[in-house]
Amino acid sequence: MRLLLGIGHWRLIGGSERYALETARQLAARGHEVTVLHGTGEGYPEPGLAFELFEPLGELTPDARDRRRLRARLSELRPDLIFQLTPCASWVIEEQLRAAPLVRFVQDHTLFCPGLNKMLVEGQPCTEPMGMGCLTRHWFGESCHGLSGTHTRGDVLGPTSRLRAKQRELQLSARSQRLLVGSRYMADELIAVGMSEEQIAILPYCTQAGTDGQGAEHAADLPEATREFLAAGVEPVLFTPARLTLPDKGVDFLLTALTKVTGSFRAIISGSGPAAEWLQQKATDEGLGDRVHFTGWLNAGPLEHLYTQADLVIFPSVWDEPFGLVGIEAMAHGVPVVAFEVGGVREWLTEGVGGWGVPRRDVDAMARAIDHALADPDLRREVGEAGRQRVERDFRPQGYYDQLEALLQNCASAPGSDMAPDPAQT
Repeated sequence: MRLLLGIGHWRLIGGSERYALETARQLAARGHEVTVLHGTGEGYPEPGLAFELFEPLGELTPDARDRRRLRARLSELRPDLIFQLTPCASWVIEEQLRAAPLVRFVQDHTLFCPGLNKMLVEGQPCTEPMGMGCLTRHWFGESCHGLSGTHTRGDVLGPTSRLRAKQRELQLSARSQRLLVGSRYMADELIAVGMSEEQIAILPYCTQAGTDGQGAEHAADLPEATREFLAAGVEPVLFTPARLTLPDKGVDFLLTALTKVTGSFRAIISGSGPAAEWLQQKATDEGLGDRVHFTGWLNAGPLEHLYTQADLVIFPSVWDEPFGLVGIEAMAHGVPVVAFEVGGVREWLTEGVGGWGVPRRDVDAMARAIDHALADPDLRREVGEAGRQRVERDFRPQGYYDQLEALLQNCASAPGSDMAPDPAQT
């Protein structure tokens, strides 16, 4: 097949970009002709892939000339199928639908939430489907976290325009051959806003963690302060890789939980973000300063090494994670996980098989679960090994990309895959 993979940024920023790179590599290795269409980033050379940089992809309202240019280029490329990996503007979807059958990977909440993260201002999850209720809640009730971050309650046009744009994007996405998601949770969210069960394909994520030898060889890549912290004690190591943002990633809840843990431990938190300084100060204020170490941002190699040093991984997200890739990465190393049971986390975290789940934001329950694991090294090994075996069975790349390739081939050849333009586009 001639495949066109769409992504906003072609550079290694985070999980979305790493997924795009690995997917492009895997599909090219299977003999498909893969072109990557990206809006920003000079990218990185990759054998077997072609690249198309089209900078207006990131614009919400392009001029007519840019639209014509994209339409012409898609016509020249003649893809058998377009696989859109990240969110994009409605006008881009319109042109993609004109050009070829489309599969959209819905990796997060942005397609079905005008606030983009399904959270209210106080950090509680929003459980209502997208619609006019988003505006009434924003103006008169519990304010939407995402909308409140960019608009005041007196601003009528901003939130309304964003809702209408999301509704249009959703309407167009309904004309895709498939909407691909990583969890049953995400499928249910799409169904709640009108998508059909038949149009949605659930394909849980995969991981290569624990398979490529990235262990001791990357110890030297750790910051010196991190190496010293690891060498300074013998207590069990708790490890949390997370973006340091509030209120979604829950590192503040983790720190509160750690103050309630009675067993001995050292904790390492890896990641960066706007809340980093506040969280470090909170750790100090809570009396955790000598037991909690912040590494800052780390790339894949040093992170892989820290998984090998961990006795327990803590995944404290309090928002509804679409999946929670950290969990299966830890399990791949045979390291058990303690996590809040949110979103897609429930689908890979089974009690006693890879870890323990606790209710959202319940720091007392999280502390008890950590103490339970710390008190019994044999139990940690048993639960961790059960998790490792599950990853080998359910979450490895070979099975994932076998299923993805079959899905894309079926969509490219399905009846009706030559889709007519939407009258609203003309």
